[in-house]
Amino acid sequence: MNSEKQGEEAAGRAPMRASAGGGCVEHTEKQGFVDRWKTVLLRVAAIPFVFFGVGLYRAWLATFFRYDAFPTISVFDYFLFEGAIGIASLALAFAARRITPLWANRTAVMLTGACMVGGSALIVVACFFVPLPALKVVGLLAAGGGLGSLILMWAEFYGSLNPMRVALYHALAIAVGEVVKWLFLGMSVPYLAFFSVVLPLVCLACVRSSMRRLPERDLPPAMKEGDPKTIPWKPILLMAVCTFAGGFGALPTQLLVPGNVLGALFVTVLVFFGVLSASRWFNFDTIYQLAFPLFIVGFLFVMPTFGTNAQIMALCYDAGYTMLSMYIMIVMSNITYRFGVNAVWINGIERGIRYVVELLGWLVFAGASANLGDELTSMLYGIVAVAVVLTFLVIFFTERGLSAKWGIVLKDDGLENASSEGRLAIRVSDLSRAFNLSPREEEVLQLIAQRNTVAEIEEVLYVSQGTVKAHINHIYRKFDIHSKTELFELLDDVEKPVRKIRRPTATVDDEEGLTA
Repeated sequence: MNSEKQGEEAAGRAPMRASAGGGCVEHTEKQGFVDRWKTVLLRVAAIPFVFFGVGLYRAWLATFFRYDAFPTISVFDYFLFEGAIGIASLALAFAARRITPLWANRTAVMLTGACMVGGSALIVVACFFVPLPALKVVGLLAAGGGLGSLILMWAEFYGSLNPMRVALYHALAIAVGEVVKWLFLGMSVPYLAFFSVVLPLVCLACVRSSMRRLPERDLPPAMKEGDPKTIPWKPILLMAVCTFAGGFGALPTQLLVPGNVLGALFVTVLVFFGVLSASRWFNFDTIYQLAFPLFIVGFLFVMPTFGTNAQIMALCYDAGYTMLSMYIMIVMSNITYRFGVNAVWINGIERGIRYVVELLGWLVFAGASANLGDELTSMLYGIVAVAVVLTFLVIFFTERGLSAKWGIVLKDDGLENASSEGRLAIRVSDLSRAFNLSPREEEVLQLIAQRNTVAEIEEVLYVSQGTVKAHINHIYRKFDIHSKTELFELLDDVEKPVRKIRRPTATVDDEEGLTA
């Protein structure tokens, strides 16, 4: 913080030195920029490595399905594995009231570890020692079921964080996974077999350690009777259509090439620096807007009429799918974070539908390829591509931001049953839309509504106090209010309709307004 303050003080003195030479001003501005980013990156460097453990299960998947190392592993095996993830996720979602919080449920944790480790061991045995198809199938089903549970534990973790931290941690986690995945490339089979058994335990330990590092007040509670069981159907539909398309083109089973890693790393670096930069060109919606063309291009490259280019296809598809999955994770986590909807419930349904639909996509593709011929199969590719485009466009023009409700029903149709957090989140969302707040201003408003101080907001959003205060000033001007008392009155009056009234621009009382 001292470096930030020094940079700001130096910037404040710059005009007085300008007469002595314009170069001093430019130097001071550059130094302030460097100091700010130095502080931000130091904060990022202090993030515990265990927060990025979600990337390890992505690397774990690669050991079986992205390398040509395990004999007898086929396309069918991949989709059988994905189907097991989907069924397990759905089962856990409908059992959420009895088993949540999942990460703290000792029975669930032990079964998750046993299924993933035992399933991996069975796959290794079936591939190299006892070539029994039944043994391999049992291993795939067990490992897939365990992974479904592990993914939902990570969903509980992300649902305890604000969207900024979800974006940062998830982007860096994926980057870690891609690096580990690349390190595995060319590794001899005994080492791959070893890591396939060990990585699930490491990832499980990471998610539990991550949870224990959170403040107790942020830990996910158990789902109780009367808690909202609403479903955000729009992101679920979007992801279902895209995964069906991916399964139809059998894209996930392509061998690992440099394009895969480069595509995923490109988008993770873009999101990481985009979020931290606080630039006007980048917000959470940018992730969604970029995912669409990348995914479509990657999908089109496997259409028979377009021919194939392994590197371009891999880069575009992995970049688009990775960016889309990151955005869906941010959206789903934000729904839990803002509205208090149980993470296992909504993510279990989303993941369940995602993986089951992907299996269906591959089955349709396999049936079409075997019975319809290349020409008709190519026509089906085109139909699927059009369906993806239309779904993107419809959802994009109906849900234009992270603050959107994404199909959940809490207000008017059930506001009385919503939690206090849910009602407050709805109020923030409505005010933000009515007064045209930017995504970053809305994020600041959400944190103010939760009674966070300027210093706490600074730490959460990885920005300087000056930036936080600037956002607060903008909020006050748009709301035409003069104090934090007025702001809290506006936020707390959830029954009052939101109407934008044009009046002369307000000025903020620095003492009262900026010490939120």
